[in-house]
Amino acid sequence: MSEPREDRRIMRTRQLITEAFLHILLKKPYADISVVDIAERANINRSTFYAHFLDKEDLLDKLVGEKLGGLRQALDYCAAASEWRPAFNEADPIFVHLFDHAFEHNAFYQIMSVSHPVGHFSSMLTDIIKDSFLARISRHGLDQKVQVPLDLLLDHIGCSTTGILVKWLADNSIYSPRHMALQLTRVAWLGVYAAMGAAETKPHST
Repeated sequence: MSEPREDRRIMRTRQLITEAFLHILLKKPYADISVVDIAERANINRSTFYAHFLDKEDLLDKLVGEKLGGLRQALDYCAAASEWRPAFNEADPIFVHLFDHAFEHNAFYQIMSVSHPVGHFSSMLTDIIKDSFLARISRHGLDQKVQVPLDLLLDHIGCSTTGILVKWLADNSIYSPRHMALQLTRVAWLGVYAAMGAAETKPHST
């Protein structure tokens, strides 16, 4: 069944508002943006804006919720379906989906985490990454086998991955998403000291 015309119109209007909001965020800090700014950029009147969103905070919350909700769903699936440890030359699916998602929604991630960081976006992203690895650890019964406190391990994975993702975005994604995912997988596989060349042996590629 085709999508009702009214639903398509609503979706189109929301898209115009969202695109206008992101465009303005490239030029002005979030605190300085008004509903009037967004409406004028989207070529709509304020009443149309308020028919879809309560205010700019509601617009931001829904935009972030939609994008990060899609990411969380993808990473949750990866955590449930993937092996506890990928092979050395195989990119971890969690990292693959993370960098693919950021690349696909590059403008959104650039603005939210690089150009004009808004709210607690980076911490929300970090929490999603931590939750995904916690789900994998729990699924494979590794909770009692971790070599360092679990909370510190998850903080390290989440914060370091988010930091690298943000740096990658700031550098205009000069490496492909798959390349980044593979390198993070190898760092995780080797451990920091071994990745620095301090270990005498390396894992066999499989």
